[in-house]
Amino acid sequence: MIIGLDIGNTHIVTGIYDANGRLLSTFRIATNDKMTEDEYFSYFRNITQFKNINIDSESVRAILISSVVPNIITTFQFFSRKYFNVEPLIVDIDKILPFTFAPNVNNTGFGADRIIDIVEALKKYPNSNLVIFDFGTATTYDVLKKGVYVGGGILPGIDMSINALCGNTAKLPRVKFTTPSSILGTDTIKQIQAAIFYGYAGQIKHIIKKIKEEIKEEVFVLATGGLGKILSAEIDEIDEYDSDLSLNGLYSLYQLNKK
Repeated sequence: MIIGLDIGNTHIVTGIYDANGRLLSTFRIATNDKMTEDEYFSYFRNITQFKNINIDSESVRAILISSVVPNIITTFQFFSRKYFNVEPLIVDIDKILPFTFAPNVNNTGFGADRIIDIVEALKKYPNSNLVIFDFGTATTYDVLKKGVYVGGGILPGIDMSINALCGNTAKLPRVKFTTPSSILGTDTIKQIQAAIFYGYAGQIKHIIKKIKEEIKEEVFVLATGGLGKILSAEIDEIDEYDSDLSLNGLYSLYQLNKK
């Protein structure tokens, strides 16, 4: 078996793969850079036992780590060595990648999360120009033209926008992001939900419109990330939502680099 860890600013999403790379199970816990490798292993062991997945040092042949939280990587290196006796594969731009960067792109600090999204998107759609949205703590979009990364963008995530609204006002409550019944909210909560939902959807629609104008070719728009499913149902310009894009991309990158 193989363990994949997609470490984001808010959650750590774990995938358990079989020998053929099929995802057997996924689960998430909160990201906490104060926790030790022993504490993380305690969570990991309890969850896998609950799911009737038997994981031990003899059955795990690789651990894959994608992290946008640099100071937590060391913790999971200890986790991998101590409990599974393996040296983890850590995603970065020095790995073998199926894409290149355009000459005008500065790839310094390019996120591991974006790398694995791109790897899997190219595996699924190798002959397409791609736009990849990842709706996480921050929302990112990446654009590839014939396998070359030509640029992208980063904007505040949906929850970040909601938190900023309620955190900087005295009376506005924090609300759940959901599909509203109407653009015309009839109370404070429904008004926030309506404006956040349709306002954010409008941002994404306009970004896609401007990308298509600049690329001047057909593009395939792919989305992933926790809240991406809700938005993708509203935005016709998004061609596909794939909840497992990142974890599958992590395994695909492992395949490219395991030798």
